[in-house]
Amino acid sequence: MIFALIAVSLVFLIFPGIDTRVSGLFYQPGLGFPDASDVQLGIVRRFGNAMTALVVVASLAAIIAALVTRPPRFLLRPSQGLFILAVYAIGPGLIVNSILKNTFGRVRPRNVAEFGGHLDFTPIWHLGGQCVGNCSFSSGEAASAAAILALVFIAPRSERPIVALGLGTIAGLVSINRIAAGGHFLSDVLMSWILVLATIVILRPLLLGERGAAIDAGFRRIRNRLRERLALSPQPEDLVSPSSSSPGDTHAPRSAKAYSMNSASAKSPPRTFEMVTVVVPAKNEADNLALLVPEIAEALAARRHEIIVVDDGSSDDTAAMLARLRAAGIAVRHIRHKRSSGQSGAVRTGVLMAEGDCIVTIDGDGQNDPAFIPAMVDLLEQGGASRGLVAGQRVGRTDRFAKRLSSRAANRLRTALLNDATRDTGCGLKAVPTALFRTLPYFDGWHRYLPALVLREGLTIAHLDVKDRQRRFGQSNYGIFDRAARGALDLFGVWWLIRRGQRRPGHVEDLTAVQEQTD
Repeated sequence: MIFALIAVSLVFLIFPGIDTRVSGLFYQPGLGFPDASDVQLGIVRRFGNAMTALVVVASLAAIIAALVTRPPRFLLRPSQGLFILAVYAIGPGLIVNSILKNTFGRVRPRNVAEFGGHLDFTPIWHLGGQCVGNCSFSSGEAASAAAILALVFIAPRSERPIVALGLGTIAGLVSINRIAAGGHFLSDVLMSWILVLATIVILRPLLLGERGAAIDAGFRRIRNRLRERLALSPQPEDLVSPSSSSPGDTHAPRSAKAYSMNSASAKSPPRTFEMVTVVVPAKNEADNLALLVPEIAEALAARRHEIIVVDDGSSDDTAAMLARLRAAGIAVRHIRHKRSSGQSGAVRTGVLMAEGDCIVTIDGDGQNDPAFIPAMVDLLEQGGASRGLVAGQRVGRTDRFAKRLSSRAANRLRTALLNDATRDTGCGLKAVPTALFRTLPYFDGWHRYLPALVLREGLTIAHLDVKDRQRRFGQSNYGIFDRAARGALDLFGVWWLIRRGQRRPGHVEDLTAVQEQTD
């Protein structure tokens, strides 16, 4: 694979015109490349995307089923599911879409001057291209198509040649389709294939064969432990609700519960926060923020507070809208990411920039009701120093059925594995002391695992039922399948992290300071 990588790179570096000549076969002067309305190209592209989604879902189903019951014979083994997910995550996900596309800036064929565009063509591996996002090098869809060849190594050995021929033909058509549509150059497609095939070759001995059998045995042990834990785990202690009705909505039930992984945790005296910082991660949510930010300010009118909107690379009117709100006297700060880093990255930026000693997070789409923020802060104060988190749990979900179903399945699996006693970690409303928030281990996706991470520190958590509202403008920036693929890997990572952090020192005392005070 290294030889193929070097050979293909040298060919296209020495003869860069190959790319434009091949793309020129599909370009018609005055008409351009076939666009999205082309029926045949559209069918091939939709089929390729559906194929990727089907393979990823089947792999996730194999892993989830292995944790719940003995998987049916028609499902993949958990080691095989992990192998396929790892191929997609590392090849198309990490190497192609996260690294290469955001590094070289290569302009797509349809946008270069040779084919009626206004930007410059750059050869393969050349830095400094004029593309600023979702660029041509290398092809993400070709990489996803090539990743399906991982199934060849799961098929029975006698059937692998015919499986390779069939899947290779399909993947090849999907890849050529991207060249024909002016979305990628030939070298983009070839490099994606080489990198993904190399990923398959490297991961195969790590996750299949003898090591795969060991992984499957490990899943069986985890499944047995989960059954024991679900049968023996204590129920969270019910506490008195801070209010008999929900603020702003008499129909949404409201309750509070506290839970600790450490049954010996002692209740601490109440505390008082000097200032509350509300962190709002948002991307292209100007219209929703225009309504949400004033709602937050109104909800916290009785408290000293600040609102930090972390603009995760928005291209809409977010900046101008926030400037108008600030001019109107609302204590809102606009923190902007030059490039989108995702929801976790945006939350982390807000946490690091916060001036308050209590942080409340809330989604920027307006589906979380800010009227619940004061009650969350009150609960956090009432719990004293031993309480590390108040987590909102949505009632009356307004999302589409598919999203609710996937969220429910993920929450049940997470609760069984992590024992975090939280029904809904996807709710954006959470209240955490600033000092604690900044010490929690950070990784992409951490905002979904805050209950488990706080319990890992030996602290208690409380829950508050909150109203879920309809999104008023725009659409979600996060899909079902991308969240599922990342979430499956994150879940096992957090499980490992919790297992590694179970030894706690108890009370920590600075004896040197005590001695200096007595001298």
